[in-house]
Amino acid sequence: MFQKGIVKGELKELQLKLQENGVSKKKEAVKEVIAYMTVGKDVSSLFTDVLNCLETKDFEIKKLVYLYLIKYAKFKPNLSILVVNTLVKDTQDENPLVRALALRTMGSMKVEGVTEYLCQPLRKCLKDTSAYVRKTAVVCVVKLFDQNPELVKTQGFIKELKKLIGDSNPMVVSNALTVLQQINRTLQQPIFVITQNDSAKILNALKEATAWGQIYILDSISTYTPKDEEEAESIIEKVLLRLSHSNSSVVLSAVRVVLNMMHSVNNQEFLKTYSLKLASSLVTLLASPNPEIQYVALRNINLIVQRFPLMLPDQIRNFFCKYKDPIYVKMEKIEIIVMLVRKRNVRAVLKELKLYAEEVDLDFVKKSIRAIGRCALKLPPATEICVKALLELIKTKVNYIIQQVVIVARDIFRKYPNKYESIITSLCENLEKLDDNEAKCAMIWILGEYADRIDNVIELLESLIENFVEENREVQLQLLTSTVKLFLQKSEEAEELLVKVLDLVTKKINDSDLRDRGYIYWRLLSSSPKIAKSIVLQERPKISSSTFKYDQILLTELLRNIPTLSSVYHEPPRIFENNVKINLRESDSSDEDVGEAESSDGSDGSDKNQFTEKKKRKEKEKEKVNRKKKKNSKSEKIGSTKKTTTNLDLNTNTFTNTNNITNTNTNTNTNTTSMIGNLIDLTNLGIETNSKSDINEISSISNNNSNQNEIGESLGKMDFFSELNYKTEDFSIEIEPKKLLLDPKNGKGMKIEGAFRRRNKKIYFDLSVSNHNTFPIGQFALAMNKNTFGLKPSGFMLNDVVMPQQTRETSILCPIVNEHIQDNKLNTILDVAARYQSVINFFQVEASLNIFFSEEGKISKKEFLQRWKEIKEEDETVQEIDNIKFSDVYRLIDKFSQKNIYFIDKNHQDFVEILYFSIKMVNNVFVMLEVAVIQSSNKIHYSIRSSNNKFNHLVSDFLNELFKKITLK
Repeated sequence: MFQKGIVKGELKELQLKLQENGVSKKKEAVKEVIAYMTVGKDVSSLFTDVLNCLETKDFEIKKLVYLYLIKYAKFKPNLSILVVNTLVKDTQDENPLVRALALRTMGSMKVEGVTEYLCQPLRKCLKDTSAYVRKTAVVCVVKLFDQNPELVKTQGFIKELKKLIGDSNPMVVSNALTVLQQINRTLQQPIFVITQNDSAKILNALKEATAWGQIYILDSISTYTPKDEEEAESIIEKVLLRLSHSNSSVVLSAVRVVLNMMHSVNNQEFLKTYSLKLASSLVTLLASPNPEIQYVALRNINLIVQRFPLMLPDQIRNFFCKYKDPIYVKMEKIEIIVMLVRKRNVRAVLKELKLYAEEVDLDFVKKSIRAIGRCALKLPPATEICVKALLELIKTKVNYIIQQVVIVARDIFRKYPNKYESIITSLCENLEKLDDNEAKCAMIWILGEYADRIDNVIELLESLIENFVEENREVQLQLLTSTVKLFLQKSEEAEELLVKVLDLVTKKINDSDLRDRGYIYWRLLSSSPKIAKSIVLQERPKISSSTFKYDQILLTELLRNIPTLSSVYHEPPRIFENNVKINLRESDSSDEDVGEAESSDGSDGSDKNQFTEKKKRKEKEKEKVNRKKKKNSKSEKIGSTKKTTTNLDLNTNTFTNTNNITNTNTNTNTNTTSMIGNLIDLTNLGIETNSKSDINEISSISNNNSNQNEIGESLGKMDFFSELNYKTEDFSIEIEPKKLLLDPKNGKGMKIEGAFRRRNKKIYFDLSVSNHNTFPIGQFALAMNKNTFGLKPSGFMLNDVVMPQQTRETSILCPIVNEHIQDNKLNTILDVAARYQSVINFFQVEASLNIFFSEEGKISKKEFLQRWKEIKEEDETVQEIDNIKFSDVYRLIDKFSQKNIYFIDKNHQDFVEILYFSIKMVNNVFVMLEVAVIQSSNKIHYSIRSSNNKFNHLVSDFLNELFKKITLK
């Protein structure tokens, strides 16, 4: 029924239905309007007719009209202010649901001028006999605080909220606490601190509160510091029952309170009892059928075990992985298993970890084998059985298992030097199977460290040095150091090999760090081999276990924020403060049982008279402003009457209509420049070049594969960084889908999909890298040519290799730098070079223009007018688009807001809607838009003025595509 747009006849029919006298017919008409509104159709033209339906005693009609008013009030502020008197009257209705809904509507309208009429009814409703009305009034206080903080303070609403902490209804208490805590977070000096008397009142409400109410109460009481040990024990006893609650969030909130109060308890028997109860409740959370709840519980248990390591050792079997566990749960369980492992349970743990090491998921296998090594580092008495477990894994002859064993063995040798050398023979036998760079480095380190005890060490190193030039930089550095160690232990036998390596490093390698280290070793050995031996072969500090990785200050802060994003991401709360806002859970159900409604005193008409007088004063002031405006020349209006369809002076409601629309946009499509000859600017990458020939090699790379090694070495000088873990996502911004950038055929086995995305006020290049080769690939690097907006990646991802048929996700931060191309080459196409090992691939990425739209683009009407007038008329771009249908311009406004295009004002005449928007680009270019939606002819006319008109064609192209996407079919 509602899939098609509303036609003129349907609106007229709805209008007639709304004007009917019968309650049932009027109710059906309002329901139909709300149905249209719900599916995104524009019914704002019925604003006056819908509001007239408020003059009824039917509760269902009132509720629907309130819903309509909340939706369209901000777009019809002048008409919305007229209904305030009716809302004030409804806050005194006999029905508590009507009182609550009227107050909620006033608080949600966010229309300038409504707040001054809200204070008196809000004060009455905070003392209302109905708990539902009081609860709604409490939530309304924080809405008023968002609009006018000073008004909340001066009107004494803070004191009223503090009184409601002792309310008889637990929902009122929980909402009052939440509102006070939220207000506290926005102020430098807290206005509310829980006292001993307050804590008793709050805990009394805990028994009868709903699950969400209990969470609010527990979160509030967790911030309280008890006066003595007796009070702390009393609070814990009252909270312990919540540890067995069916709601996992209630359980974790109770855990948070108990942990905070345990700091004030010195009785060891009490602490032991509390620990056992906490342990059982935490383990119970792992039995949840929801893996997301299990993961949240595991992340919080991770923190708790670091502070209280003796709380859960006996429960270690509950953390063993199940076959149906998702990978993120398995990884977290392994982390906790290593924390809980003790001498008495290490054999059971190793047996379990060996089973995990034979799984098919490579990341899981890697984590499991490294967990065996961490057990060896953590428990010296159990190191021998850990080494035996590693030897059994080597016998599997599986490539990736052996590589991880080698890495773990290196750490064991560093922790326990000159012990467990029996494993070295098995490792050397599998040297040829090592293709991972980290595994190679580990094995080479072992060869150099134990060169005097390995008979064929020279042969083993020679086999690795054969491909020295093609090896990764880290492998080359380790080969150089191990060869020097070998020479210092076996001088005569290894002299020839050392000369060969030093000759390669100083003459064949372009890497300055590697070359300088080679010269240092050469001069050190030439001057004094004895001094060189004391330096290179000196005893190194032993490594320690990294089981508990957080310092006590951060750990305490994270434990105080159980169960929030902070405890899940293991990041301090300040990371999320700018992106997370508490959502007050307020029931919208009209069927809620609120008890018998008490009769009100009625309205004496004083509010109505007061509202009428204020309205008359505002109208007189507006008339004065309009008379002054009429004296100004016509040039004061936005736009030109010769070009635009409808031009609006934002300070008045005067329209200027024209019929002739001409397209003055001289936009031409920017041709994509060739990648050859205009590719990566080496000066922009921080890559050193010895001559112009190096640049020519880069330019001709697609035609000359023989130069790939040299170029790979040059690109290898770029800084790498590990994969970024972005924490939070702004869900109001539309996510750009990833596109295929490089197919496996052209990428020589590497497939890249990606897209530029904007989040947290920054630009990221999100990539998926897939390996379609039969061998692992690594040594990734990325570079970008100079571009219009000066976008430049901070580095590249994936220090680890990508195994065959595996895909890795990463995100690269791309800040804006002051390196950009000339203005005559403006476009959003970026030239990118990606490298793996010695293979270079070039491709282009077209970024959506809106990623360069700043979140600071919202400006006032006054500033909009001023900026519009400052731009010359000839610098304006005008476009007309046909066959565009919009049944709801608010859909357009919402869609624009998702792209950081900010709505300024709106006006309406006949079948023409005129919208004004502002944009601020990251390069500080301001763009002003005037959009005229002509519903009668299915056309859109828009005008663009910007502080740099060279960007107009980019904005125009972007808008043309955007209009097509949001057109309703």
